[in-house]
Amino acid sequence: MTVCPDCDLLLEAQMPHPGEKLVCPRCGCTLLAPVENSVEKTMVLSLTGLILFPPAIFLPLLTLDILGLESSGSIFTSAKAMVASGFVFTGIAVFFTSMVIPFIKLLLLFLVSMQISLGKANGATTLMFKAYKKMDEWGMLEVYMIGILVTIIKLLHMAKIEYDVGFFCFIGLMGATILSSSFLDENLYWESIFSQASASKTACQKAADKGEKAVHPA
Repeated sequence: MTVCPDCDLLLEAQMPHPGEKLVCPRCGCTLLAPVENSVEKTMVLSLTGLILFPPAIFLPLLTLDILGLESSGSIFTSAKAMVASGFVFTGIAVFFTSMVIPFIKLLLLFLVSMQISLGKANGATTLMFKAYKKMDEWGMLEVYMIGILVTIIKLLHMAKIEYDVGFFCFIGLMGATILSSSFLDENLYWESIFSQASASKTACQKAADKGEKAVHPA
């Protein structure tokens, strides 16, 4: 049996095929939505995000040319400029929500996926996956992207805009982050972590029992 997390309706547990969804008939909440090759896809996408992260954050996004005066900036320099201009709280918020938390999320997701893929999930894997789920609502790359688009629209007729390498890396980073979350089969991850951690604990216990028998022969 399974319970709907939204309305607490008790349902008979069924396992849908990849591409299908198990939906609560009362409230419409999605209970299960398996994804084919979820671990492999999530691991590759999170690794892609980690590779794109440094150029997306530290390289200039746009170069604005207004009456011959050029100006460019990256996400990192924009956060520094906010702090230097007196908007300390805003700058710190941009720093954490656009840089620190997205990087930690991608790193945790890659490590968890890699451990599950290698069959070596343990108690530390559980803690990392829980931390990832806690941080899932704090990464705001999409909000920053909206700010970039608003800037482009407002200055489109006032300045010449050049799109730098950082802009395309940032789009790739945002796409990898969104897709890694979309391909993440949370139910599969929890089941894999639990089964592998239990198997590892059982193996360690058997090894300890053999060691005790060797020290204290019957």
